[in-house]
Amino acid sequence: MIIGIPAEIKNREHRVALIPEGARALVEDGHQVLVEQGAGAGSGFSDKEYTDAGAMIVASAADAWAAELVVKVKEPLPREYQFLRPGLGLFTFLHLAACPELLQVLLEKKVLAIGYETVQTDDGRLPLLAPMSQVAGRLATQIGASLLQSENGTQWPGRGVLMGGVANVKPANVLILGGGNVGRSAAEVAIGMGAIVHILEARVESVAALRQHFGQRCEVRFFAQQMMFEALDECDLLIGAALVPGAHAPHLLTSSFLERMPDGSVFMDVAIDQGGISETSRPTSYEQPVYVESGVLHCCLPNLPSAVPVSSTQALTAETFPYIRLLAQAGMVSAIREHRSLRRSVNTWDGQITHPAVAEAAGMPYEPLSL
Repeated sequence: MIIGIPAEIKNREHRVALIPEGARALVEDGHQVLVEQGAGAGSGFSDKEYTDAGAMIVASAADAWAAELVVKVKEPLPREYQFLRPGLGLFTFLHLAACPELLQVLLEKKVLAIGYETVQTDDGRLPLLAPMSQVAGRLATQIGASLLQSENGTQWPGRGVLMGGVANVKPANVLILGGGNVGRSAAEVAIGMGAIVHILEARVESVAALRQHFGQRCEVRFFAQQMMFEALDECDLLIGAALVPGAHAPHLLTSSFLERMPDGSVFMDVAIDQGGISETSRPTSYEQPVYVESGVLHCCLPNLPSAVPVSSTQALTAETFPYIRLLAQAGMVSAIREHRSLRRSVNTWDGQITHPAVAEAAGMPYEPLSL
């Protein structure tokens, strides 16, 4: 099979979908790997490392996209739509609930679109989403702590609160909505920084698991709106970490809710790549990471893990590579037919939406996958 690795073009996206070690393994398996010039540079990999591994460096995005299977990190952007075509296999983070325009193009072009975020094992785990969720959760706390400073590098001064406090000074209050991989990782860092941490989680079984994991280190409660109201009154850092696989992030917050928070407090919406959890959320960029609504600093970066591309690329590709290899070795259709985790991950196929949550978010018909 011919496998293409285009350079990522999303704003400040420095990750790459395949490292040289993975390219070597695929070439040894008998496949051809096309890597766009400079694709690995942001993650610390030179073109020479790829050629030494047996990959072919191609000069243009068009050359990489000409492959049978294209593997990326982030969803295609409008200037990449020209490369989409019938029969193309695309394996990447898609987040189609938040990208209706891309969904329409994938349907029109009859692309076989497989979403990292919807690869789901029989026990409900999301193995390809998990590593980036863990990175994003850690970064949300780190960045949020920085934004709380009055001098935070933006035009919007934070509340001036130190996360861990000091003698005779109360630590920051951190509220995390959602206790999955993002929320748990965010909590670990916040606890390590000395903050007072509260997690609200909607799944009863997850509440029990989180309480067992954290013990007395943070407060874990079942999500209820009244509890959220009370917690917002004293919240310095709010982290949105709620997720429904493949679907739009649940809307949990309105501007009136956020008005309960102190002026200069910070809201990190990690769920922004699935549309965000607040009516006030909109994507931001690394050039302009922050805006203010209801007196609260909003940071809604859709590609948080790109801030640490060396770590993120290693973590992501360690999980994605076995699936890439499976798609290449067995052939895309056979691999999807034979492996339930891959079947669940197909978002579009032959002009149909084949993932129920994506169809529901789009308000369009769902067609069960038939191969």
